[in-house]
Amino acid sequence: MRLFWVFVVGTVGFVLISYFEQVPVLGWLGAIVSVVAWVTLGRALAEEGASATIAAGVLGAWTGFVGALSAWIFQTGNLFGLSTPGLDRVGAGFGFIGATLGLIYWPLIGAAVCFGAAFFSLRRRLA
Repeated sequence: MRLFWVFVVGTVGFVLISYFEQVPVLGWLGAIVSVVAWVTLGRALAEEGASATIAAGVLGAWTGFVGALSAWIFQTGNLFGLSTPGLDRVGAGFGFIGATLGLIYWPLIGAAVCFGAAFFSLRRRLA
């Protein structure tokens, strides 16, 4: 049951991170916040035992996908939204391209970071 709540918290957290990334300039900190969140989630799952590394990898991939998908949705809204001024659409276009590529690489990065955090935390506990 604990694993379910970790997935729920991770999902909600990464949607909020994607929302935070829409703030100009400060949004670049979203990547750092994401890595910190993945390490925290991976270490939290390390308490579950040996199967925690696989669960952490799946959690990292899931939260990475949720974060990338929500960022893609936000960027699509910025690109095609009626309230977006003309020149802001250029930046929204770059954001849309980046968010589309993020759908591929962000889940992979999330899986690697969460897996690594759980693996190294688990190894420390077993040693």
